[in-house]
Formats: sequence, structure tokens, C-alpha cells
Amino acid sequence: MREIAEHIIHALNDGTDSVLVTVMKHRGSAPRHAGSQMLVDGSGLACGTIGGGAIEGHAIAEAQAMLGERHGQVEDLALKLQGKNSLGMACGGDAVLLYTPVVADDEQWGQVARGLVRCFEERVPAYLAMACCEETPTFASSVALLNEEGACMAGCCSVSKEQFGSLKLKGICNGCYLMPIPLPTRAIVFGGGHVGCATVAALSRVGFDCTLFECRPDFARPEDVPAAKSIVLGSYENIAASLSLDAHDYALIMTNTHRYDYAVLSQVLRQPLAYVGMIGSRKKIALGRKLMLEEGISEEALDAVHMPIGLDIKAETPEEIAVSIAAECILHRAAN
Repeated sequence: MREIAEHIIHALNDGTDSVLVTVMKHRGSAPRHAGSQMLVDGSGLACGTIGGGAIEGHAIAEAQAMLGERHGQVEDLALKLQGKNSLGMACGGDAVLLYTPVVADDEQWGQVARGLVRCFEERVPAYLAMACCEETPTFASSVALLNEEGACMAGCCSVSKEQFGSLKLKGICNGCYLMPIPLPTRAIVFGGGHVGCATVAALSRVGFDCTLFECRPDFARPEDVPAAKSIVLGSYENIAASLSLDAHDYALIMTNTHRYDYAVLSQVLRQPLAYVGMIGSRKKIALGRKLMLEEGISEEALDAVHMPIGLDIKAETPEEIAVSIAAECILHRAAN
């Protein structure tokens, strides 16, 4: 959604109309689930995806036909080979699409798009509210950005705080479709060696905001790790002096020595984190567990650490190991 928000800002600045297509509901098997989005302009797909194939091709054509209009629409599509509103797909489910015009002179969208970018930058939870109505073919389009309590931060929304409080995560209320903003997860990669740099590159491509933490200046050069959102040069034995962690963070440990790996592991296990993983052989991991237990770290905390880090895909090269780590992080993020 961040890429979509940035595209909208540029489109509005350029005086270009576009249409935001959102999967509002899905029933049964569908290429993508509720909340998936793409932005369409006069040249076709600008960014995002609702699953590709026939459903995306159909939606792009519908959205392009709406360019410049100020009314949105909802479309219920059957992802089946035959039947009413069928797209000739064999998925077997259904998808309800919401088409929301983004007209070049719409200041509401300008406020909302800029607000979305701020939310991503500052990791502020929020909800996007878009006008919708399944009972009528078209309806007046409006958009708003709401905070966690339901107060309007930008745009215009007809949902009251009381109505907002009755919803869980996302839903339709008083003519608006509400969806939570998918904030990027921060992944702190401890170690800028071959595997560390490859891991930053792999994770950044699948929606993680990556911070590289290194103690060696020669391994903490931005030009060598362009995918890192930030680089921290600090001490592995005193992380808190250079970086604050929170319960949403992923810690991935792969420093240049076992001693530093154990030092980082000892520190990150003394506070709640979303995910902790450490690279290493069985012998290294066994020794690490022994040392952590001697330091007072509980068995339960150690059992939650992904050691060795990454899914077992028989990876050998740094790039292959990075793929296995990224896959495990994607799985953990989806399950939690």
C-alpha cells in the first residue's frame, strides 16, 4: 500500500487520474484475499496486484473506463468456469471488487495519501476508509484515514467512533469499507557479511523494512547494502546504546563471530520481540543454548528462537540461505 500511496501523490501532482481497485471480499478460493489492492491509470496497471490473470485484466479494463469519474462502484465476480458474472477462471470462489476513483483535483485523496506515507514512515497504526455500496451500481466516492480509535486524520468519513469500535480489523460500516494499514515489519539484521547483505536484499523485496546492525565500519557502507532502510554502526555487546527494539521487531543474528552472536542473542532474549533467529550449526546452537541457560534465559524463550534460522531447503550459497530466511520470516509474519 505504501507504493500505491506514493504513486497517488505523484499522479495528483502530475494532474493524472487513476482508480484504486480493492478486493473488498472473497469467498472460497481466490487469487488474493480481502485488502489486496492495485492502482490503475491511463497506461494500465500502475502498481500493486489483485492476483493477475483474468480477474486483474478485467478489473484494469473496468477501472480504465472509469478514469475521470467521481463515483465508485462495487462488482461481484465469480471465479468459476461458468455461471453469472463468471470470468472463466477455475479458482472456484468469488471476489467482490471495490473501484475507487482518484481524481486529479481530489484534495481528500491528497491528504489521505500523504497521511498514509507518514503512517508508514512513523509506523503509526491506522485504517483506510473508502465509500462503498453493494445495493446501487454507483455511489459518490469518498476516502478517509482513521486512527486506532476511529478519529478522522484526513479526508472525509461517515463512520462514527462508536460504529468503528464495533468492527474487528476490517469490514463494512455505514457505507464505508474499512481496512487496517499493513505497516511494514522491521527486520534488524545483525551482521553485514555475505549472508547478512543477501538477507537484507531478500527481505526488503517482500515488504520488510531492514536495518543492518554492524560493528565494523567497512561492512556498514550504504553503497554496499542499498536495500537497507537504515544502517547502525554500534557494539554487538551493547545494542541498546545504538538501537531500541520493540515487540514488533524481527531480530536476525548472523555476525562475524560466535561470541558476538551469543552476545546479541543474550540481549534480544531479555525483551519481547516478534521473531528471533540465529544462524549456525548444531554444535554452535547447542553451545549457545548452554550459555544462555547459564545466564538465566529460560528454556521456553530459547525454544522460541529459530535456530538454525531459515526453512530447510538445503541452501548453501548466501543467496540461497537468504531465500530460506526470507521464506521463514514470511511464514511467521502470515501466521501472526
